[in-house]
Amino acid sequence: MPFISDTQIARVQSTIGSLAARANRAKEEAAKKAGDMKKMAEIVGGGAAIGFVRGKMEKDGGAFTIPGTQIDIELAVGLGLTGAALFEVFGKYDEDALNVGAGVLAHYAGQVFRNYGKTDAFALVAGHNYPTNIGLAQGNAARDLIGQGGMSSALQSALSASV
Repeated sequence: MPFISDTQIARVQSTIGSLAARANRAKEEAAKKAGDMKKMAEIVGGGAAIGFVRGKMEKDGGAFTIPGTQIDIELAVGLGLTGAALFEVFGKYDEDALNVGAGVLAHYAGQVFRNYGKTDAFALVAGHNYPTNIGLAQGNAARDLIGQGGMSSALQSALSASV
């Protein structure tokens, strides 16, 4: 019968303890990665879902605005979800709602600035038919608003100088 020294037993115990600690770290890292993937899926999924709904609503020339207003539904949904999540309205689902809201707002911002890049007209209503939705002609939005009147001459001068 072979003899195992105390040193060898200590080395085996140390190896087993090290392997167990490494397995625990791997488990924790896998859980963190799964959480990151879920977060990414919620953000991208929120943007994709609102983009699909917006496309369906605008398919026949419709506006994706709250009826009777010039408020973009996408902006309202994104701000509503993120705001409610920040005020902990959804309980244990607050982080999920925040992620989806962030995806919706990212999609909205992308749409607004895509339009701005194409037309040099900035509008808060995103989507393919936004200039007709808010009545702005192509061109600089500040200059267009100045031309519509209703501002004091001092304010018009100041804005004209900055444009």
